[in-house]
Amino acid sequence: MEEHDVLKLTEPFGGIATVEVIKIKCNECGFIEEDDRNDRVIQKELAILKRNSMIHILRDLNEKGYTNAYMERALGLPARTLARWKNESSMSPSASGSALMRIIRTFPWLLHVADCQFDQEKARTIFLTNAMTESININEQIKNWSVTSGAFTSENYYLFAIGYSRDIPVETISGCQQVFDNINTGCICANQ
Repeated sequence: MEEHDVLKLTEPFGGIATVEVIKIKCNECGFIEEDDRNDRVIQKELAILKRNSMIHILRDLNEKGYTNAYMERALGLPARTLARWKNESSMSPSASGSALMRIIRTFPWLLHVADCQFDQEKARTIFLTNAMTESININEQIKNWSVTSGAFTSENYYLFAIGYSRDIPVETISGCQQVFDNINTGCICANQ
């Protein structure tokens, strides 16, 4: 007996799709087996999601100011590779190419590291600069949080510190008459 089920497929930056799959159930023992046709349906839908993923990744990076030519030069890819991955349905990136572009989309500053030929000192500076920038962006997005940072050097080491603290206003809870101060100082209880 044939049964139909819906399978949810996802691809990073590519979205979500559902496909209908067929399962065959034995009327005698109840064993359920996947129909051989399911593989073709699943692979076809995954190919569409992977293509959409690459289109979204490249569009996002282009909107951030990274041209395909710059990315290809920095990553050592042949000219027009990214355009072919994006526009030609017959040519899709390998699994490693897709993974590379997902990593670049997640951490675009890695393009600058690649452009500097992966020089360790420059990579460290790029990383720390972007960590600080990201910290400032987080601070701007979250209300009532303060960010402090500092860098300290000595002859033997370099310390880079970022601290977050939340400013919580003083509140009075009438039931127990407890007064809570800033989270850093703890609880001040009255009339216990």
